[in-house]
Amino acid sequence: MSSPTTTNSLALHEIVLSIADSLNEAQDTLRSMAPYDEYGRPNTLYQLPYLDFNLEVISQFETTQTGGSSTGGNGIRFVPFRSTETTSRNLGTITSNISGRFVAVMPNEGLPQVLLIGSAAVDSIANDFAYYTITVKAIQPTGEPIGGQRIELNFDADTSFNLNGGNAVTPPIFIDPKDGYTINEDGSFKVKVKLEISDYNLLRTFVFKANSGTQFTSIAISKP
Repeated sequence: MSSPTTTNSLALHEIVLSIADSLNEAQDTLRSMAPYDEYGRPNTLYQLPYLDFNLEVISQFETTQTGGSSTGGNGIRFVPFRSTETTSRNLGTITSNISGRFVAVMPNEGLPQVLLIGSAAVDSIANDFAYYTITVKAIQPTGEPIGGQRIELNFDADTSFNLNGGNAVTPPIFIDPKDGYTINEDGSFKVKVKLEISDYNLLRTFVFKANSGTQFTSIAISKP
């Protein structure tokens, strides 16, 4: 009887992820360098713009046999491969070259960072609804408003449900369009909404989520 052998393997996706992890670690190390030396002079800082890679993958076709009995049928393996078969008979190999490039992408596509600030103000209270105006402002880290920034506002039913102790609130009615662009003067985008008065009087919370690209902010409304 043949003695069992074990061969470790690395799948293709594991190899690519390993390269990506190593690249991130290298960039983190470069980014953590001190901006100034001991004499106060600026140090040279480095950014990895891209990384080209080339992999050679060997596909191996084989039949396997365990304990003297054939498993039946042919199979395909990538080598090195993980195996518990005791014996194998190589039927042929195919060698392939895979190349690619990891490219550094600047956050926010190199544009100034966008910060979102949300607020809500009551307009009026009627028999059936509470009327509110939700304002979302887009600003730069310096506080300067950003005009022409696309904003989308949605009701966050899941967060509202959790904040209200598992009690669902009636979805609000949007009077104005839920998406649009900030105006140039103060970088604001306004939406009027109607809240069900019964939920409002029960002091339940309505949560809205605004986003612009990858930036998010939440606005919560409840009866004062």
